[in-house]
Parts: sequence; structure tokens; C-alpha cells
Amino acid sequence: MLSILMALLLVFLVWEFAGDIRGGNKEEQEDEESEAQERDVAQERPHIELLPVYTAPREVVAENTDGLQEVGEQLAETNEDVLPIEDIQTQEDSNSTAQVLREGIALVMPDEDETGEMGVRYDRSFTAKLIQSDDEVKEWYSEIKNYLLSFRKVHARTSWGRESFRIGRDCFARLAIKGKTLCVYLAIIPLSCQDTKYKIEDLADLSSCKDTPCLYRIKSNRRVAYAKELIDIILQEYDAKPIKNREDVDYYLPYEGTVDLIKKGLIKRKIVAKRTDFLTKINAPADGENDMGAA
Repeated sequence: MLSILMALLLVFLVWEFAGDIRGGNKEEQEDEESEAQERDVAQERPHIELLPVYTAPREVVAENTDGLQEVGEQLAETNEDVLPIEDIQTQEDSNSTAQVLREGIALVMPDEDETGEMGVRYDRSFTAKLIQSDDEVKEWYSEIKNYLLSFRKVHARTSWGRESFRIGRDCFARLAIKGKTLCVYLAIIPLSCQDTKYKIEDLADLSSCKDTPCLYRIKSNRRVAYAKELIDIILQEYDAKPIKNREDVDYYLPYEGTVDLIKKGLIKRKIVAKRTDFLTKINAPADGENDMGAA
């Protein structure tokens, strides 16, 4: 009887040992499969490097310069729309007779005068371009802006030529319209997007795009989805959390004509000369006279 019990105990111990071996092999097999899946996912996902804007040194602001910091930030926002030297000089003397005449001519003169020497250039703001864009562009703009603002601590600011999105003082994304195309500028190193599905343009050489040198043009719904993926990559570095139960806002702007937008100050009408010396010539005194010459 004792020998039978010993035999049964031995069989039980052998069975348990075999089960442990089988369980260990199964766990090793599962670990190998999970590692293989992680390698596959890593190979499919492109490695995107972010521009370290959040570690960039800040400009030193004097303690007694009240309001200068805000003005500096506003100028930084509009450095894409820097006026030519002649326009800056004109602004410095905005109360002069010549400036008043130029503004009056710009409002009433046609796109080209009879001599063919002068014309008018329409300087459209970002808002004006958006208003006069196709409905499809407006829908893409509204979708991308809603996505950007769906994260905590993200705020937007619109300047003359573009709309910027920041977390704190760091600008990580901008929206602008070039021609008829909606463009997204992102704080991503452009070289890291090469050989990926994201067909971007490198604008690192432009001073106005140093903090957002990666240009991505929105031309389809698929590109809208890709733009969101790039935005996710950036916001993960900031550990930005989505806002719960946020409802989308309709940012659609109905179409308005050029004349109405000029009256609202969203389009500027400026005189341009086909020859650089033409405006100087017509403003110079006529021969033998002290009065201003006529065009």
C-alpha cells in the first residue's frame, strides 16, 4: 500500500514539473510575440524630431520697461509682414502732406493709371484671405483650429498675416494662407520628416519661421488627418491633455467683397510704381517751378 502511495506521489511531482516547463515556454513565447509586435509598430511609425523651442533662450527685458515686452511680442508676431523701408519711412512721417496725398490716391485711383507707370497692390490680411477662400479651405481651417484648441493651455492669437498657437510663450503652430492654400507651420525639425508620408517644406532659412520651420500644405482631408498627427507629436512633448467635453466651434466666415474688406481695414490698398524712380520723379519740383510736379 505504501509503495502505491509513493508511486502516485512521484507521478504527481513529475506532472507538476512538466506543467511548469510548459508554462515557462508559453510565457517566453508570448514575450517574444509582444516584442515582435512592438518592433513592427516602431518601424511603421516615423521618427519625428521636434524643434526645441521650449528650451530656447528668452530675450532679456529691462525691469523698468513697462509695456515694452508686450510690444516686442507683437512685433515678433508680425515679422513675416515687415513693410519695405519706404513704407516705414512714410509711417514715421504719417502726418506729412505727401502721406496724406498717397493715402488719398490709393483710395480713388484704378488698378493702373493711364501712363502705365503706377498701380495699386492689395495687401490682404489673414482674415481677409480666409473670408475670400473656398468653402473647403474654410472647413479645413475650422477643423484644424478646433483640434489645436481642444488641448489645455493652448491659446490662439491672430496677427495681420497669420494665426499663431502657443503654450505659454512657446509658439508651436501657425496657420496662414498662401495663394488659395491653407498652410500649417509646425515646430518640428524638417529633416526628420524626410522619407516619411509627411510631405513638408523646409523653411528653416527664413527668419520669420525659425520657431516653426516645418511647412505642411493642406490640400485634402487626408492631409488634415496627417496634420493632426504631427500636432499630436508636438503636444505629447508638452504633456498637453485634451479638454473634456469641449464642443467644436464653427469658425466659418462668410464671403465678403474686396471693397467691404477695405472699409473694414482687413485689406490695404497701396500705390506701387513699376519703376523705382517714378514716385520720386512725380513728387519732385517741376522745371523752373517750386511747386510739386504733376504726374
